[in-house]
Amino acid sequence: MSYQKSSEVSANEYSKIWFNYWDSGTTRWDMGDVSPALRELIQDKKWELPSGQGIVPGCGRGYDAMFLARPGLRMVGADLSQLAVDAASTIRDSMNIPAEMADFQVMDFFNFDIPASQYQVAYDYTFFCAIHPSMRADWGQRYAQILSPGAHLIALMYPLAKAEEDMERGPPFLVSEDDYHRVLDANFELIHIDPKCQTHKTRVGEEIITVWRRR
Repeated sequence: MSYQKSSEVSANEYSKIWFNYWDSGTTRWDMGDVSPALRELIQDKKWELPSGQGIVPGCGRGYDAMFLARPGLRMVGADLSQLAVDAASTIRDSMNIPAEMADFQVMDFFNFDIPASQYQVAYDYTFFCAIHPSMRADWGQRYAQILSPGAHLIALMYPLAKAEEDMERGPPFLVSEDDYHRVLDANFELIHIDPKCQTHKTRVGEEIITVWRRR
């Protein structure tokens, strides 16, 4: 997949922004743990994920990728920043998680070689909101490319916009449920949504967890 010309400018611009955040140590989005909504979905609600391999784009320090990794589900944490990948790998090793279960790679989500078997699980949290809104259609198309039929895309919507807020502020850019439907409905079916999911204390009312199944 290649960017449209208008998106290419946005991709370059916003890649530099996130590189600068990591280089300066300004990672305010990093809450230092697995997202409570994901933990609730998997541990408390016993959500059954497909077996195979999964991916977490914009993985940062990799907490969520490591949480999802298990026998039968190999996770790849992808990030543009080498600093993020190194940090995630260090945390993984300190937790004695085998690298073959949670592998961290410097990767451009929109441009990498897709495995022949594709992916069966994806988790998207602070990634959709990090890219410019002009790139969201590419985001939806890319997930349709990399996920196999029946695969689950767990999308934790954040930060949810209020009607009076400026949708163009960011990054992170504000999101709405409609934004996800607009770019996913052609290839995915929404099979779970929980507006009352558990959240970080500083993000109450700003998150909704969803699961989408690749058609």
